[in-house]
Amino acid sequence: MNINLTSELSQQGYWPARAKEFLENKQYSKAVKLCTENLKNEPDILSGRIVLAMALYHSDQIEEAEEQFYRILQSDPDNIAALKYLGDLKFKAGDEHTAFSYYNRVLRLDKLSTGLQCSLNGFSTNETKVLTLRRESEKSEKNPERLRKLPFQTETAGDLLLLQGHTRMAREIYQDLLKVNKSPKLIEKLEKINSNKNDE
Repeated sequence: MNINLTSELSQQGYWPARAKEFLENKQYSKAVKLCTENLKNEPDILSGRIVLAMALYHSDQIEEAEEQFYRILQSDPDNIAALKYLGDLKFKAGDEHTAFSYYNRVLRLDKLSTGLQCSLNGFSTNETKVLTLRRESEKSEKNPERLRKLPFQTETAGDLLLLQGHTRMAREIYQDLLKVNKSPKLIEKLEKINSNKNDE
């Protein structure tokens, strides 16, 4: 019988694994309660604190979640999950510059990270300042007036947008940067975007 590691550890009484099962089943209040109770006596169990922070995030307890992610980074400054979620929190709050700095740290730690390839559609349009289009609209490049320019344009910002599938925004950033710097790397990235567009 093939039992996954989380289930096996949960059956053995390891409370962070049990909390993770609650999290995976979207039983966020149960996960928060279990983690909070156990972290009082075992505050250094990082796996439990990560589950707590994620459960708080998914139950819209944003300030509490942010506090827990910062505590995780105090113990483990390179914790990719905490960096990614803090990036999402900052992006959701409209602080794109800080969000991209967190995402950039994730990429520096794990160049092949798939964790950044997430949809931005879950954010409220009142809070989202970069995108309000659905992914299919992004591909068709309709309604460009519904997008606004990023407050900063860097190659890294273009790379991150491209990773998330927002090719039009990435292309615009690369084109603007090319006006200032005729970098072969930027030309190569633009050619790749344009050839993929022609293939579709």
